[in-house]
Amino acid sequence: MLADARLNGESILELMLPATSEKISELTPECEIWAGGRVYILRKDEAIDTIRDDKNVLWTKVMAVEKWYELDTSYVEPSISNDPTARPPADLAVIIVGGGSNLSGNRYSTGTAAHALYAILQGSDWTMGTVDVTGIRDLEAEKVSRLELIKMIQDIWGGYLVFDSINKIIHLRDAGKWQPYNGFQVRYRKNLKHITRTQSNKIVTKLYAFGHDDLDIAAVNGGKKYITNNSYTSREYVGIYKNQDIYSQSELKEKAIAELELICRPRYLYKVKLVDVRVLPEYEHEDYSLGDMVDIIDPDIAPDSPRPRIIRHKYNLFQPWQCELDIGDPEERLIEQLKASFNTTGFIDGKFNGNGQMSGNYLEDMTVTDAKIKNLTADKITAGTIDANLINVINLNASNITTGYLSADRIKAGSITIGKVDNDFVKGLDLIKNPTFLSYANETNRLGNVIVNQGTLIQQNAEQISLQAARVTSVDNRVTSEAARLDVRADRIQSTVERVDDDVNGRYGIKSEIRQMADEITLKVGDDEVISAINMSREQITIDADRIDLRGVTSIYGDNRSEATFDRYGDFSIYHDRNTVFYIYNGFDYVDLGSLIGVFLRVSGATRSFVPQGTWDFSNARVIGL
Repeated sequence: MLADARLNGESILELMLPATSEKISELTPECEIWAGGRVYILRKDEAIDTIRDDKNVLWTKVMAVEKWYELDTSYVEPSISNDPTARPPADLAVIIVGGGSNLSGNRYSTGTAAHALYAILQGSDWTMGTVDVTGIRDLEAEKVSRLELIKMIQDIWGGYLVFDSINKIIHLRDAGKWQPYNGFQVRYRKNLKHITRTQSNKIVTKLYAFGHDDLDIAAVNGGKKYITNNSYTSREYVGIYKNQDIYSQSELKEKAIAELELICRPRYLYKVKLVDVRVLPEYEHEDYSLGDMVDIIDPDIAPDSPRPRIIRHKYNLFQPWQCELDIGDPEERLIEQLKASFNTTGFIDGKFNGNGQMSGNYLEDMTVTDAKIKNLTADKITAGTIDANLINVINLNASNITTGYLSADRIKAGSITIGKVDNDFVKGLDLIKNPTFLSYANETNRLGNVIVNQGTLIQQNAEQISLQAARVTSVDNRVTSEAARLDVRADRIQSTVERVDDDVNGRYGIKSEIRQMADEITLKVGDDEVISAINMSREQITIDADRIDLRGVTSIYGDNRSEATFDRYGDFSIYHDRNTVFYIYNGFDYVDLGSLIGVFLRVSGATRSFVPQGTWDFSNARVIGL
């Protein structure tokens, strides 16, 4: 029975049984095998082989994987998203962005590996242990298992995955912080049977660093886009470090320095066969496990007595003294290269159809440059095969197309479609019906916990012209959306400006609108509950509002030029609610109250009920507070 485990790699168990063994009946797909401090399961491809050997003996070979492999059949359901600017996520999608809301109840900082790992393990029966890798990153995936998401987190944030399959706990440890050492030695003439040191001489002394969208380190590195390390050799060997998940120049430089420190000198991998003397009572205090730092004492093979890390442990469970260790820097193994080939095959199958055509959905913005398409001529384009998903609006200009090669007869009507704006990159930008011209621009800026996503959209068809601008600002748990729009049609012009604030206290929105037609102008301002409006037509002006304040000297003229003046002295006031009260100025004679019924008239301190009759003259009255 052989157990074989690797850091950030597979952990398997193999055993051979006679095909007639009664134990085989217990090896069902759902059984568990507890051995060597780990739990293994059989739910994998090619789990059991039945073999007839050259001596005509039947054997059953069982191949199990450690229990964490079951996470490959576990998915985040229905989805996760903490991005306040995105549409509702698709089924089985995971969108965890550094500037979004917190999914851990503020246990871990948003954008950290701990925050992402905690979120994707919710709903499974696994929990998160120690996570001490650093960095603020984004994690976005769709229709991938929890195990794939865990491996993506390790790829994005770095570190070593450590699984506790007995307690179902997952750790992600930083290589610099996690260096367990128990004094174990691989020593010549003690426990060492065989040792091979493999030296990797792929050296880099000058390293260019690039992050998301070709982010470089020049601004934080004295104007240079590269760093150097000549601690081993004075010669220059150039390399490139790329990490699309890094948005910060300072963090990019930090990661590049750490990377260059590893590759500026030869690296060694030690393959060791030893006798594990821990089975002897006098050595049982010597302990080690996968991931531990150990001393290699061999004056010929390792004269500098290094202390590298155990990255692989393979041993016989029934004869544990038969042991193999890989110690040091991992090498590129053939199986990993094959996995990469298989992954590439899956990528090609998923991205290209049977005719070899590729959908624009799989092209990342700015990855197809002018240089890559300068030889694209119209005769190489099949009508209807290129849509706007392939073309970043505005970035394809006349200089990219050879004169005369792309003509109207080569474009099938309706074959150029609009895809980028359909994706609603900026909330608040809307498409008009059947646009014949469209210009779109957008950008996203991040500064700490502040994300600003903004865009503009110009559209035109035979019926109207539309100009739009929108901005979404996300700060911690508060999201502010602002949008302005101007629509011009033959019969009207309409402009709107809207702002929506959304935070833990709720949602509040307010909107203003101006609508102009040949015979009418309307102005509105309001929210979901209160709207103030002014409507102007040829015949009249109507004002609707909960409160109307007239300040300053205001004159009201009737048809006969009679006048009432509003001022701050309160000589004449009208208050209108359930009751209507008139305060009369001394010397006021006569007022026509029209159809008002049941008003109260107070003159010189005396108040009496009054039912208006006759005619009232406003010529000597001053009024305040209408």
